[in-house]
Amino acid sequence: MISPGQTNRRDFLTKASLSLAAISQAGAQSRASQGEAFRVGCLNVHNYSHLLPLWAPLINPRPGNKEIALTGMRITHCWEIDPERSAEFAKMYNCEAVRNFDDMLGKVDGIISGGYYNYPWNHILHEPYLEAGLPNLINRPFANSLLKARKMIDTARKNGSTILCPSAYEHTDAIARAKVWAADKKILCYSATNGFDEYPTHGVHGVYMIHRAIAEASNPINSVAYQSLNWYSTPGVMTFEHHDQSGNPFFGTLHHIKGAWGTLQVYTPQEYGGKAFDIQAGVGFPFSATELWAPTIWAYERMARYKEMPESFDDILEKTRVFLAGFRSVLDGGKIVRLEEVPEDWEAPVELPDKAGDPTVGLFRKMFG
Repeated sequence: MISPGQTNRRDFLTKASLSLAAISQAGAQSRASQGEAFRVGCLNVHNYSHLLPLWAPLINPRPGNKEIALTGMRITHCWEIDPERSAEFAKMYNCEAVRNFDDMLGKVDGIISGGYYNYPWNHILHEPYLEAGLPNLINRPFANSLLKARKMIDTARKNGSTILCPSAYEHTDAIARAKVWAADKKILCYSATNGFDEYPTHGVHGVYMIHRAIAEASNPINSVAYQSLNWYSTPGVMTFEHHDQSGNPFFGTLHHIKGAWGTLQVYTPQEYGGKAFDIQAGVGFPFSATELWAPTIWAYERMARYKEMPESFDDILEKTRVFLAGFRSVLDGGKIVRLEEVPEDWEAPVELPDKAGDPTVGLFRKMFG
């Protein structure tokens, strides 16, 4: 649980949030205008995290690995629930490991969180930074309940913070083209595939992909059904019920399979055989970085510098609701779950049966309850 000392410290930080926000934003704008690096603090950097192997090398290149910087940012501080892993990341990427998750406040211009196991506690970890008006990249999944998701969004709105909650799939050229193409089409149906390990770690990529390409193209999702033996192995199939701008219903399917990236095939009266949008993994430098991993970081940097979110707070909340509806469905044997049926306080699981024995969830529970 959070100690009284931590609570008093958080009270002080909360009272100072407005001045800190002004200082942080003014400092960030000043450094940007002078061509200086945008200082990034990183949370959840090591254990099942995108930061250690994928995002950090694009920001803080390691000379021995023949890497180059692909952003105008610089990781200056980091925190991980396991201090030894935090120190390891700090040494690898030449930044400072901090003792407490909120020790980076006032020292950085923005926050990137890269882990999985932290997602039931994101509303705690990001609260001080959202209160300070900073841009936050909160890796998927966003939260394991609607209540926690709303808390983060309400805090961001109140304090002028921005949030990016990404899947790498959403920021690919294929899905950007799919959304534009679908915006003025009458969709009959669609089929999609998604590379899979477990539903909340990688199945969520496909869910976010569908939301970006189809739902955000004025075709909102009404209900979700997820059929599988369980949520942590293949095969599995999700069925989404949508309605278009005229109120007409249509359906799409997302197949969870091993060893694949995302694919999307959309059928319209004019494209009876289907229009294909396939995510491609790049081969060789620089495409191995720029096809999938760099676009997310570029989207964050653009949001951080110009305070323009790639998607709205309502979209973030809605795709969280879709994700949770899918979880409730598979836990209930594939039952159709309408989005409005997801209770605000229902919490999705976090432990991964395929990774039994990992201590990370236990460390979070010990610290935060």
